[in-house]
Amino acid sequence: MRFLYPQPELEQAFAAARTADDMDAFLARVVRLPEQFRTPDIYGRRLFARGLDALVPRMAAFMQLRDQPARERSNANVCILATRFYPTGGHGRIAQELIARLQPAGAVTLLTDIYRELRYADFFNQPTNRSFIGERACLVPGAELLVERVLETYMMLAAMRPTRILLMSHPMDLVAVLAAWPFRDVVEFVHHADHVPALGATLPFAAHVDVTYTCHLACREAGLDPTYAGMAAPLAPPVAARAPDGELRIATCGSVHKYRGQARHRWADYVVAALSRPGTRLFHIGETDEAFRSELVAALTAAGIALDRYVLTGYRPSLPAELAAQGADAYLASYPETGAKSNLEAMMAGVPVLVPGDDDQPPLVRYRSPLPGWRPLSSPGDLNAGLDWARARRTGPQDAADIAAVAQEAARFDDFAAGRPLAPTPREDRLA
Repeated sequence: MRFLYPQPELEQAFAAARTADDMDAFLARVVRLPEQFRTPDIYGRRLFARGLDALVPRMAAFMQLRDQPARERSNANVCILATRFYPTGGHGRIAQELIARLQPAGAVTLLTDIYRELRYADFFNQPTNRSFIGERACLVPGAELLVERVLETYMMLAAMRPTRILLMSHPMDLVAVLAAWPFRDVVEFVHHADHVPALGATLPFAAHVDVTYTCHLACREAGLDPTYAGMAAPLAPPVAARAPDGELRIATCGSVHKYRGQARHRWADYVVAALSRPGTRLFHIGETDEAFRSELVAALTAAGIALDRYVLTGYRPSLPAELAAQGADAYLASYPETGAKSNLEAMMAGVPVLVPGDDDQPPLVRYRSPLPGWRPLSSPGDLNAGLDWARARRTGPQDAADIAAVAQEAARFDDFAAGRPLAPTPREDRLA
């Protein structure tokens, strides 16, 4: 198995646990592991914590978490078991889209809050005493010790008796994985952490569901029998091609952190390459900050490019609607970190997507999609040819196979939410 994340010292430490305090200390060490994940040896290169996963049944027995009776999975009583959700980012959006599709019954969210960030008082700012996710009810364990929080979460699940548990916890949330294990006949592990190790990925839950394609290919290679659900994206009418007017309109969208820092290049390098082409204009959709704007102004000024050719639109609630409003001819994905959700939404809207990346990127960071409407870029020097490809694709006739692929991708997430079988992915697709 590739992409293993071995922790032999930690794996052996569990054998020495004798008391609840020992177990709590062990849990605390595990939940702090993500502090190491941005190191070059781990980020984008490790995915499976198989040794720690193997301890989960033993830990459950140690804590006397008895297996719950098997039952048929259904959407009659759904629980989304997670660490917490944030208003920005794909993780929360996936939960929102799931709950929207589970109406009218909806779902309960059970948040382990292992970092102790949540308070029920936070809900007072919401119109219905619920979180922004839109759940039927939100439960947050309040036990101080992690070992107690495992038991509290387990008891909440036992009282709730869910017919389907969607496990969407943060990568090293051992509280959530432990509490879910006795209910494994109705647990679907939703694997969204495609760049870093994730507890639970190798455990035999009822289903292993991948929402990003790169992660799916890695999990399929590892023999985990995963299904690919993709992410929700509206199958809206394609953005209409504009009459030729000599201008090429490029759009980009994403949280500002996706554009920060430097890999082999900087985001500013791609901006300068795009706007050095005569007749181009770039629309940046999303919030930015002063540091980001200052860096862009400096780069554009140094290159002699007029500042008004880089248009900051600010936040927009719908990327497809904004692409249509701007008449986008091409979509340039964020760099150095790409955005799977926004890339998908652009392709679903019929806008060709150019994805910057580096040839020496870690394998789990490299963007992949089963859709045909995207093209990788290895450097800013590739951008001109990429824009020619995008323009030809926008003005050429739509291929029937491409249309069918987009429709199938749009249906995947709906089928996943409904509990219907998902079509297999092409066996010829492989990770490098």
